[in-house]
Amino acid sequence: LLESGVMAAKLKEKIELGKLLPSVGVGISYGYQNLLPGNHFSMTCFATVSIPISDWWGGSHVLSRQKQAVTLAEFQKEDTSRKLIIQMNTLKNDLNESYEQWKLSQSSITSASENLRLNMNYYSAGLIKMSDLLESQVLYQQAMDKKAESYAKYMIKSAEYQNATGR
Repeated sequence: LLESGVMAAKLKEKIELGKLLPSVGVGISYGYQNLLPGNHFSMTCFATVSIPISDWWGGSHVLSRQKQAVTLAEFQKEDTSRKLIIQMNTLKNDLNESYEQWKLSQSSITSASENLRLNMNYYSAGLIKMSDLLESQVLYQQAMDKKAESYAKYMIKSAEYQNATGR
């Protein structure tokens, strides 16, 4: 779309330039007549030249505005292209970060489940209090919640990245 905007501005500039240029028209007319005795052929050639002298002053200003519009369209294209690249890079970094958080949450589940297993064994043996066992169960549940939350965030970031890159 940005490239089309630049092309449209360039075409408008060419149209304005065309309005200021002289124009030449050439034509030929041919006729045949057989009304009277004898055949008569006739041919007419004509040419016209139009030079828009009255529009030179105002037209030069319009032409300079169109040149500025082309330059502006090119700058906008470059600016928007850079912004899109920055946005895609930012989304890619966010995607990678959320993936690492998800992997980290999986490892925290492993350690929380091992802690819960040990505390259940210690509680069965009578070595710890019930509050310690409940605390390890809370930590395990929090790790599971964190995993689900980080996976959801990862999927959202993945969808945003795919949308930005046009996939």
